[in-house]
Amino acid sequence: MKQTLFFLPTQIAGYPIFGTGILFWAILIIGAITIVRYLLQKRAGDAVFTAAIVALGLFLVRVVGPVISETNGFPIRGYGVFLTLAILLSTGLTIYRGRKLWNYPADALLGIVFVAAFFGIIGARVFYVVQYWQEFQAPTLRETIIDAVNITNGGLVVYGSMIGGVIAGILYVIYKKLPVAASLDLFAPSLMLGVAIGRLGCLMNGCCFGAPCDLPWAVVFPPESPAYMQQLDEGVISLYGITLQESPENVAARELEDKRELVGIKAKHRNLATETPSSVVVAAVDPGCEAERAGIKPGMRILEIGVAAEGAFTDARPTLTTSPPSTVRRFRPISNAQFFYFFLNMWDEKSKDDVWLVASAPEDENADVDDANDHEHEHNHEKSAIRTFVYHPVHTEARPVHPTQIYSSLSALVICVVLLIVSKFVRRDGIVFSFALLLYPINRFALELFRTDEESFCGTGLTISQCVSLCVFALGIASFCYFLSRPPRRALEGFFTKETLGDSAATSES
Repeated sequence: MKQTLFFLPTQIAGYPIFGTGILFWAILIIGAITIVRYLLQKRAGDAVFTAAIVALGLFLVRVVGPVISETNGFPIRGYGVFLTLAILLSTGLTIYRGRKLWNYPADALLGIVFVAAFFGIIGARVFYVVQYWQEFQAPTLRETIIDAVNITNGGLVVYGSMIGGVIAGILYVIYKKLPVAASLDLFAPSLMLGVAIGRLGCLMNGCCFGAPCDLPWAVVFPPESPAYMQQLDEGVISLYGITLQESPENVAARELEDKRELVGIKAKHRNLATETPSSVVVAAVDPGCEAERAGIKPGMRILEIGVAAEGAFTDARPTLTTSPPSTVRRFRPISNAQFFYFFLNMWDEKSKDDVWLVASAPEDENADVDDANDHEHEHNHEKSAIRTFVYHPVHTEARPVHPTQIYSSLSALVICVVLLIVSKFVRRDGIVFSFALLLYPINRFALELFRTDEESFCGTGLTISQCVSLCVFALGIASFCYFLSRPPRRALEGFFTKETLGDSAATSES
């Protein structure tokens, strides 16, 4: 995983690139020239489409670019690099096969690729935003829109890209009066190649991860990665050595939902970092961790937590018999979420500061008070039941997980090869694309069994991707039966003659 590969400068010779800078004016001037050229050629449709693309480009450069830029410059993410490679290589395969098999003009193919890629990215992002809408809601509409269009950190759904790209591509092919089914067959292997390369971008970004496993090829994601954060939230790994007890409300709700789920399919994720107000109780402590060495035990209720400057205590086991120094910044967590927030946002393990933690003794220890003891003994026991700990925690390593991104990449590559082989033997248009509609959803449905980043969709026990896979598979069966019932035909045979290619070239030069 490597989310950011490098940074690009945001200025050239003192002139800004983003905002109303160099890139803004370059897009505006080139776009205006292109639009005027289309209008002079009486290509109004292309002029309108170009105007829309230019408007979107100006919006991204003017509004989104400055927001995405960081202190070190404009980040180039590994996810975006592999997404770009996926588009370029799949386009190259399409042009190579189109020219070799059918004399398909390169400019016509590039037009289809551009439209399909553009609306494919939009569809992928819209699908993701709708699926995780709560994560994008911001205080203002402007911030919400910026978060929604910021794809540099990932956040694209493959099915969304397929739906958006295929629909836009079909409409464009119809508009250009080209053979639809034959064109879909031509693009089907390239689509799978794009998925195979794009999934490596998911690996770089750390998304679309699998369930924990102990296989030799399992991968371990670093702290703050999506897989690491989910494992923390579900208690698969501890939070700096401490695993919290799930709130009673969450346990009851999850047990009720689990009864509705079928065996072996997705259920709702366990959530330890809940905001439900309740006592923050230690469920487990990792053996040998700093928290255990400090004396923290399971069953303790955390009363206070904060940051203590290094050297604030000379005693390795301080008590609460005196007031804490003024340098101790502390607060009382009233929910598990506040305890998580402290470690993930307020305390920096790289600093020299220690963690100040006040906890009550486990309830089983408090219950051992001898009823025969006098009032003074009970009072002393009550004081000793509250303990103070000062220690420097060390983060827990994530558990190895299935590299489902690599599984998906390899399986999509296999489907690509299968489609290339099938295309050499079938004599009916639409069959190759139908095979893609059949093979990919089977593959995706199976891969979802190894993933843990999605929950049950609408109580079905299936993820949203599995539900879409069933729909796509049904569409594949219907399209396969339809095309199989049609007379054998390959519409691209002889469609592009030398005269057609000459006219296309003349149009491009005019």
